[in-house]
Formats: sequence, C-alpha cells, structure tokens
Amino acid sequence: MFSNNKKTIGVIIEAVSLAFPNLLCQGIIPAARKLDYNVAFFSAYGRYGDREDYFKGDCKIYDLAPYEDLDGVILLLDTIQDAGSIQYIIEQVRTRCHCPVVSIREKVDGVNNFLIDNTLCMEKMVRHFIEDHHFTKLAFMTGPQDRWYARERLDCFLHVMKEYNLPVDEHQIFYGDFWTNKGHDACEWFLSGETQPEAIICANDYMAISVVSELIQRGYRVPQDICVSGYDGLKETLHFSPSISTLTLPFKKMGEQAVHVIHEKQTSPDDTQNYMFDVELVSRESCGCQQINDQEVISSRCDYYEETVATHNRRVQFSFLSIQLGECNQFDEIGKHLASFASNITGYRDYCICLNENLEEQEDFSDYTDTMELRIGIRKEKHMGNLRIPFDRKELLPAEMTSNSPQSWYFTPLHFGSKTFGYEAVQFWNPEVTANLFHDWTTIVCTKIQDVLNQHKMHVLIDELQYMYNRDALTGLYSRRGFNSHAAVILKKAKEQNKNVFFAIVDMDGMKQINDTYGHVAGDHALTTISAAIQFACKDVFIGARTGGDEFVVLANGISEDEGLACLNDIKSALDTFNNNDRKPYKIHASFGHVCHVPAPEDTVETFMKESDEIMYKNKVENKRRRNEPLR
Repeated sequence: MFSNNKKTIGVIIEAVSLAFPNLLCQGIIPAARKLDYNVAFFSAYGRYGDREDYFKGDCKIYDLAPYEDLDGVILLLDTIQDAGSIQYIIEQVRTRCHCPVVSIREKVDGVNNFLIDNTLCMEKMVRHFIEDHHFTKLAFMTGPQDRWYARERLDCFLHVMKEYNLPVDEHQIFYGDFWTNKGHDACEWFLSGETQPEAIICANDYMAISVVSELIQRGYRVPQDICVSGYDGLKETLHFSPSISTLTLPFKKMGEQAVHVIHEKQTSPDDTQNYMFDVELVSRESCGCQQINDQEVISSRCDYYEETVATHNRRVQFSFLSIQLGECNQFDEIGKHLASFASNITGYRDYCICLNENLEEQEDFSDYTDTMELRIGIRKEKHMGNLRIPFDRKELLPAEMTSNSPQSWYFTPLHFGSKTFGYEAVQFWNPEVTANLFHDWTTIVCTKIQDVLNQHKMHVLIDELQYMYNRDALTGLYSRRGFNSHAAVILKKAKEQNKNVFFAIVDMDGMKQINDTYGHVAGDHALTTISAAIQFACKDVFIGARTGGDEFVVLANGISEDEGLACLNDIKSALDTFNNNDRKPYKIHASFGHVCHVPAPEDTVETFMKESDEIMYKNKVENKRRRNEPLR
C-alpha cells in the first residue's frame, strides 16, 4: 500500500476536523512515524440536512478502505452520527480484517477498546459542585438514550446524588444529542421544574456550550445565576465566553497508545483487551472557579481570534476559487486553480484527486472502480500538470504521489448526491496542523466535477446531433446536407491548388420495382447494400453520400480519372458479389455517371452534379435496355 512496502494503519472516522478527532490524529501520526507505519484516514463529513442521497454518497468513503490489506485499524465510532454506518463498519472489520483493531470510546466486542469508565467519569464534576460549591440542586443533560456511554454517565450522576441524599426529579434529567441542537429544549425543561437548578452538568462540551448560549439569551448570568459544566475538554471550551468547566480526556495519548497496541499485537491480533483512561477536572469560568483574566483563557481567545480571521480569509478564498473554477472545462484546468488556492490553506503539503476509471464515460456512479485514475496532483504545493495515471484502488494512491518515508494521508469522498466520483487525498506538513479538511472546499470541487461531466455529456450529445444532422439515418453515409458542407470545402481547395475533382453519381436501378414487388423493407435492404458497397470502395480521399431517395454520390480531390474509375469498379464488384451470393429474389444494380477535371472559377458543386447526372442518365437508359427492363 502507498507503494512503499510499509505497514499501514487505517483510521475510520467522521468529521475529522472537529476538536476531538483532530487531537487524536495529532497523537496517531507521530507515533506511527516513529514505528515506521503509514496511516490512512478514511473520513466522511457526516449527515447534513435531509438529503439522504448526499449522505449515501458521503458514506462511500468507508468502502474505500482495503480492510483485508490493513495492518491495523483504529475506529472512532462515536464521531459517526448514523447508527447504520456504525454497524456497517463493524461488520466490515469483523469479516474482512485480519489485524489488530482498536476502538476508541466505543465498546466493540472482539477488539481492543480504549474506554473511559463512564460509571465513574462524572463523579469528579458532580462532587465538585456538591463539595466545593455546596450546591444541592443539580440538573444533568445526558446524550441519546441509545448510546450506552450516555446511560452510564447518567447512572454515575444519579449514583453520586443518591450518595449525598440529594433528590432528583424528572425535570433534573434531559436527554440531549451530544451536539449543539438541544440547548433550547434542555433549558426549557430544566427551568420549567419547581426549583431552578444551581448547576447544569452536561455529558459533553458541545451540549454545555449550547446550554450556556441559551441561558444567556434568556437573561441568565453564568455562573452567577446558574453554573454549567461539560465533558471532553475540547478547545472550544477555552474559546467560549465564559470558558467552560469540563472534564478533559487524554486524546493525544489515546491516539499514541492505539498505535503502540497495534504494533505490539501484530503477531497476535486476536489477543484483545480493554484499556481504561482517566479524566481530569478543569474548573473554569462557567462554574465560577476561574477568573476572566486567566492567562490560558486569554491565550486561547487570541488564538481563536486569529483562527476567526483565517476562517474569514478561507471563505473569501473559496468564493474566488468557485469563480475561477467556473471557467474550467477540463480536469487539468481545475488542478491549476486548486494548486494556487491550496497554498493559502495552512498545512496542505500534498493534495490529489483520484477519480473512477473513465469517469466521463461512466453510467454507473454507485461505487469506486477497481482501477482508479490520478487526475489532479499537487506535491509540495506544486501542480503536477495534466495527469491521467491509472492505479490499483487497493494501493489508495499511485507511486507518483508517495515516497519511501511513512505516509499519512486523509481520504474524503468526492460525490454529487449519491453519485460516486472518487476521492480527495491530503497530506499535511506536520501533525500540529493536520486534519484541517474543509467541507466548503470539497463541495466546490464536487460541484465542479459534476459540471465538467455535464459539459462532457453535452458535447457528446452535440456531436451525436451533429452526426445525425450530417448523416443519413438509414445508410450512415453523409446526407445531402453533410455532403454539401464537405463538398464545398473540397471544391474550394481544388481551385486553390489547381487539382482535379472526381465527381460521380451512383443511382440505384429498379428501386420502384423492388418496393412495389417485395415491400419497403426490401427496398431499404437494397439501399443499405449499395451504401455498404460505397463505404467499401470509398477509402482515403473519397467520400460517399446519399443525396436522394435512391441517389448516391462519390467525391474526391486531387486524383486521376483512372483512380476514380477504380473506385467505381470496386462498387460494381461489391454489388456483383452480393447478387451472386445472396439468395434474394431480386438483383441490385446501379448506374454511374462521372466527371473529372480541374474546376473552373465559376464551377460549383451543382455544376459537377449536373454534368455527372446527365452522363448517369444516359448510362441508366443503356443499362435498362441491356437488361431488358422498362424505363421508369
């Protein structure tokens, strides 16, 4: 994998740019490099809105992982919102992996689990409010009821409250979503009880931030009126005002340790165990234990300001990127613009787009192809030019994008709705800026790929229409319209070069008799037989056309009359072969008339056609007389 013969650890994750996954990645990459492992992160962006087709396309990235060939797998299942996706990933790992597997914060049977003791993890915060703040009215916002660790955190809260003989009624418990969508509903529930809570303890930081925001909007002061705490120790808890008291998890350490466990169990992947990690209580402004001028908070908010400015700059850059890409019609043009904008995004070292093989000709967009194609490549911030490099999908990337040193690549899906185009791959300069993947960027890229595919399809349709416009539907030869267009160019060139024009009319004999006697299907067969003979004979400089019902023409520039007559003899021979070998109840004949000379300045296509037609008619009369056929 990665063409460097090193072992590779696969990391299955969602929303990798969020704080918790990002910190884990910062622990995984350095540890893997020290032990000479590659790392491949397979990250979806997650469910947005109610577009089920988009979600299906996003989740295709989990099919990209070559599970059988991985030497280790790290699962971050609690970053994945969809229960069906979680079950699918677990099934893939169980049936296809033959390597050590580590699941972080989500217990999975039969693998190594890195867990926090949720039966004890909330104790420190609950005891802090009871013993240090002397509160007796505590509320608890837990996660979804179907998450086992949400239930255990709630049980921990209830256990400590019972230990101190503190009552808990129904309005002191609320089931949230581990995200920021339930702050309003939670506050509405807590504040509608008989007594106002002195503190609201949240089972994660995102919910704590949403609760503080809602309380402030309702006119409450935090922590003076109500204290709030979270859990996870995310960076956002320092940025927020007031800074959130929280329980921190050793995310980087967990990432490092996961790599070491995989390395130690290479020869015994079935030897699994559970590893427990402890949390640390961090008291900040939201519980009244930290002053607003605390240096850590000040530094964090300065960093946050700089990140806000950088975010604004990225949005402006992405707007201009979208405008620039609007001018692109080919994939190599897209690469030039992406290279110029990627240099403005902190941390990108290498970037590439790998698309399904022959994507422009694809009709089935449901999956990745076995052979992928590198279509856009940026190495060390330099555009690699126009590319179309095929490679085995299991390798993830072609050798042109990798090196002999340990690789750490992030793979994200490229799709439009449920249509699977391929994937992006990004490698960063260092772990500190790693995992900064931007959904806006990827969305712009996906939209442009769809636009290029639409343009390609439109050009194909235009070419087909142009073909149909210039071609006879029955025979495939040029129609009169197509012939006139080409003949005018040939005639002009002959005049300029003072060269011969050979012009011949080929008129089918007895067309009416075949139609009247054997039907129009037989008549069509006769016409296609003549057209096949013309196509057989008209090679190189000759062109053939059907200019009327049973009338055909042959045209060439710069040949002698003998060369032209040889072409007509080939047509006659082809018809003789048909008549001798085919058992049709009718024979197929044609009459010919030709002229060959250098065109005069006043000559036109019609001039040559009239001259040839007069000769052809004389020959037709003679042919009918010879075959004892009535003149039509």
